Amino acid sequence: MDLQTFKTKYSLIKARGFIKTHRKGNTGVGHTLEQELELTENCISGPDLVGNELKAARKGAGGKQTLFTKEGDWVVPQRDYIETYGFPHTTKIGELSGQSTVTKTVNKRGLCIVTTDDYCAICHDNVIIVMWDWDTLIDQFAKKFPACVKVFADVEKRGGVEYFHYNEAYRFIGTDKNLFRTAIENDIIAIDIRMRTQNTIGKGIRNRGTAFRVNHAKMEALFVKEAI
Repeated sequence: MDLQTFKTKYSLIKARGFIKTHRKGNTGVGHTLEQELELTENCISGPDLVGNELKAARKGAGGKQTLFTKEGDWVVPQRDYIETYGFPHTTKIGELSGQSTVTKTVNKRGLCIVTTDDYCAICHDNVIIVMWDWDTLIDQFAKKFPACVKVFADVEKRGGVEYFHYNEAYRFIGTDKNLFRTAIENDIIAIDIRMRTQNTIGKGIRNRGTAFRVNHAKMEALFVKEAI
């Protein structure tokens, strides 16, 4: 779908007012918008709209959105990482979780982001766990986010079911390597490690992908913002 077609369809969706969610849970706001726009749910590395990644959020919800997922070079093997720095999984009895949100500030697991002119890494003290060179990260970011269209929705609950009124939209354009690195160094972008063991079923590490995420309210640190 091109941007002009999106704008036309978005105007019609906006005019309809509150729309019943198509899916329960946190992903309902994005999934419902995609369904109403007649877009296929996107799990590939490219953008949803021609030249634009599409994101939706509840107004006032706070939290973070995923920019992209990208595995780095694991200096410490994933199995060793989770056995050394992991903790008992809260729902999967007998399993270890390696889940951790990492920023420049050392977290409760002792992990933090370290940056140099050449790379971005997750470290524990002086031990590099996993690292990415800047060109790899920027290439992935540019591929997924040549630009971003973000739609915000007011939310009502009726009988425990969410309804969304998509009524505010912006296009974010024009990021570069320096903005991306600065956002990481200013704790605007966090890195989420998302893995756990599967020992009880005789399988290896389950890794849902290492995600680079940004605060919803901080998008302007990466892009120039224009209203739609």
